[in-house]
Formats: sequence, C-alpha cells, structure tokens
Amino acid sequence: DSMGDEHVWELLLPLPTTASTSMALSLLTFRLLLTSSSSSSSSEGYWSTDEFLPENRRRLRDRREKLERTLTESGIPYLPSDSGLFVWMDLREFLPPPPSPDESSSASSSAETESRESMERRERSLYLSLLNEHGLLFTPGLSMKNELPGFFRCVYSAASDGEFELGLERIGRCADAMRRSKEET
Repeated sequence: DSMGDEHVWELLLPLPTTASTSMALSLLTFRLLLTSSSSSSSSEGYWSTDEFLPENRRRLRDRREKLERTLTESGIPYLPSDSGLFVWMDLREFLPPPPSPDESSSASSSAETESRESMERRERSLYLSLLNEHGLLFTPGLSMKNELPGFFRCVYSAASDGEFELGLERIGRCADAMRRSKEET
C-alpha cells in the first residue's frame, strides 16, 4: 500500500525547521524520506526529485514573497532574501528603551555603549511580548550571533498553510498595536 503524491507533499513540504539546530534533522529527515520514497514509489510515479525540488522551491518562494509583502505593508524593515527558510526582521522600534546610565548594572557602561546583558534583557522582553501578547514566535537575533538587539528570524517554512496565514495576520495586527501603545506612552 503506497502513498499518493498528495500525502508525500503533505509530509515533506514545507520542510520543518523551527530552530537552527533542527536544520540538520530536517535535512536528515528529507534524505531518509527521499531514499525510502524513491526506492518504494518512484517506479510507480509517486516520487521524483524532478517534481519535488521545483515544487519545494516554488512553495518556499511563494511564502517568502507573502511574508515580505506583509512586512512591507506593516512598515517592518527586513533584510531581503532570495533563498533560505527565514527572513531577518528589524523590530528595533519595538524594543523597550535601554536603561539610563544610572540604572545600568555595569559600572563601565555609558549612554553610548549598552552592555550585552542589557541588550539581551531588552530583546527577551520583546520576544516574550511577541509570544505572550501577540501569539508570534520568532528567534531572537542575539541568540543567533546578531550583534544588535531587535533583529528576529522569522522562519516561514515550518507552519501549515493555515498557521502561516494566521501568522501573517498577527504580524500586521502586532505592528499596529505596538505602535499605538508606543504613541500612548
């Protein structure tokens, strides 16, 4: 009893990658499924890299373009990407303000130089707000060796179509709500 094309696509696309360490697992899963699927069903026409790879690229491109369109419409800067599984978003405008020099825990910090600890606290605060108040889960940039707080990785390849569309709606609502909140303070 072999799987039909729809079921194989459902299992494999989009490739699940929610954190940097899961990339290796995703590729391993892809290779294992490719091996087992091609040996058992390519002769029956259910599986082919000639079909899968172009379809995977098309789906990833479509999602990236939708995400970039939503970010543009929401006024959220991002670093354009022409490949990959995520987009870097610049959410610095939503970071809590840095502490004043007298509030800083480090005696060596100044108004010009914010401590790493302070940057991590501010980015974590935004991360938790995005998650708890807006239902958005992004990877904080500092945890990915980004040097500035406020950049977040948005992985667009890991959600179902419905979850992805809901995420796009939430991004727009979140940006509006956070800007309104900022204006009120």
